[in-house]
Parts: sequence; C-alpha cells; structure tokens
Amino acid sequence: MKRWIIALAVLLAIAGGGWLWGSPYLTLMALKKAADARDMAAVSARIDYPAVRADLKAQLQARLGNADKSGLGSIGAALAERFGDPLVDAAITPEAMRVLFASAGVAQAARPGPAGARPGEMRVRRDALGQFTLVPTSGSGPEVVFELQGLNWRVTAVRLPGKRLL
Repeated sequence: MKRWIIALAVLLAIAGGGWLWGSPYLTLMALKKAADARDMAAVSARIDYPAVRADLKAQLQARLGNADKSGLGSIGAALAERFGDPLVDAAITPEAMRVLFASAGVAQAARPGPAGARPGEMRVRRDALGQFTLVPTSGSGPEVVFELQGLNWRVTAVRLPGKRLL
C-alpha cells in the first residue's frame, strides 16, 4: 500500500513539474491562435487589464519623476503627466493586445527553439515559480510579464524599455 502512495506522489510531482514547465508555451500558443482568429474574448481572458494599466502608469510616473525639470523638460513632464493616464487607458485595449500577440515575434516564443533566433523574436525567461516574462531576443524592447493566477497564466505587466521617458 505504501508503494502505491509513494508512486502516486512521484507521478503527481512529475506531472506538476511538467505542467509548470510547459504551460507557458501552451498559453502563448493559445494567445497566438486567439489573436490570429481575432477572438477578443479569448485574448482578453488572458490579460489582467487593470494590472497592466496600473503598472504602465506607475512606470510613467517614475520616469517623469526622474526627468530633467529644467526648460522644455519640465513642460514635457507636465504635459505627459496630465495626459499620461488617459493615454495608457486608451492604448491598453483588447485590440492592441491582440495585435501584440498576433505578431510573428511572439509566435516564435511559443516554440522552444535554438539560440540563434531571428531579430524581433521574443523568448521566455523564467523569473519565479509563478511568473515568466517574454523578452526580446535582441535585448532591447518591451517585456511582457505573465503571472500564474489560479491555474491560468495572465499578462500582468508590460515593462517599457530604456531608462528615461523625456
């Protein structure tokens, strides 16, 4: 009887590890398929829009706080601060996210492949047990952060490239 319990525990551990390793790729393939089919409901089900918008707004505020406050820099910072939140709200839409996942670069990330990837492609970087990030293989560009919520991976942040906004 004990052997069956141990065998079952080992089998469950292997299955759970396999799911944790493979589920990000399955999620990316599902997002690509939904984006190509223009299935906004399926794309939106994998995106936490309030979290993405809040993260982008926080990034903009942090960058504006570090911007040069003299001359035109302060005018630009004031305008960006005034119009930044509505701009983020207008930019992070189901259609914009569909376009992101319909692009060929993200589609290549859904398949594990050789290190010699083409420019513009993205790869999966494991950040934690319940988090992975799509990063450009070129090293520059926005990063898309996924977090495990329940048994589903959802987009929770889009990290902007570079250090300064203005």
